[in-house]
Amino acid sequence: MEESASSVRRPNGTVGNLGISDDLNNLSTSSEQEVRRTMVYVRVMQARDIPFAIKLTDTEDWGFDRRDFVRLLQLDPRGCFLAIHDGDKAGLITTTTYDRFAWVGNVIVARSSRGRGIGVELLNHAISYAKEKGIRKVGLYSYLKTRALYEDSGFVEGERFVRYRGIPKAIKKTKASLFKDEYLKRIARFDRDRFGADRERYLRILGRDFPKFFLFSKEDDRILGYIVAKGGPSGYEIGPWICDSDIPQSVGELLAGLLDRMKGKIVEITIPKSNHRAAQMIRDSGFSQVGEVAEMFRGGFPKRKQNTIFAVGGLEKG
Repeated sequence: MEESASSVRRPNGTVGNLGISDDLNNLSTSSEQEVRRTMVYVRVMQARDIPFAIKLTDTEDWGFDRRDFVRLLQLDPRGCFLAIHDGDKAGLITTTTYDRFAWVGNVIVARSSRGRGIGVELLNHAISYAKEKGIRKVGLYSYLKTRALYEDSGFVEGERFVRYRGIPKAIKKTKASLFKDEYLKRIARFDRDRFGADRERYLRILGRDFPKFFLFSKEDDRILGYIVAKGGPSGYEIGPWICDSDIPQSVGELLAGLLDRMKGKIVEITIPKSNHRAAQMIRDSGFSQVGEVAEMFRGGFPKRKQNTIFAVGGLEKG
């Protein structure tokens, strides 16, 4: 269990303001609840650990930068963990807790420390952290070849998701609207009923960091859907992309409006394999499949509105 599906290469993210508070640099060690083993223990990741996290994930060519980890720490300051082996930093896992379930990502162990059960130790620690917050359901994405490792920890496979990559061309302008703070709570309520958990914190960060790549569609006061892209000059990743499938015009306008803003750049997206409309739209836009992952949960699967998830929010965030 040395890595999760989030090792699919992602474009680097960007953020307007790093905003690392003192709380991220000075987390109380009394609440870390370090799990000690013979020569391994797990502790909370802090802002000062970000250079190590980048160096470690670079060994798998994941494409993370400082701003990606800042966002993870802002989403869940006590949910990211490091493994320490013989006094040295040896592994990483990130956890994002929502109100109804938690999401695990970025499971990686340094090559020199593999084969010692450190990946399992990190995963168990993330699961325990979720339980301490009263959350029983925990999800993640796994490569198909590593599913058995997660099954040993109680995870059950659910839906398959397909990863696509492409370079958009100029597209005709659409009527989709740019994100506005005044619509955040309405978009978050719309998202919660379809994603299965409250992501308002995450959506607020996306609106702050990527305001030009956060589009939504509405009819009068009714939200019909939204779409977001994260990234920068080197490329972008689309998601979340949530829409009511019974309004196809809105779905198409959101995608077209966003792709036009990223024309000529490398763009990646991960969509549910069962969402045939999303797959067809993406292929029609010139994207090609580059991978497939399995969504896995322990503690049961969340309740979601069928055929409304067109793209995931991120392999490391669900």
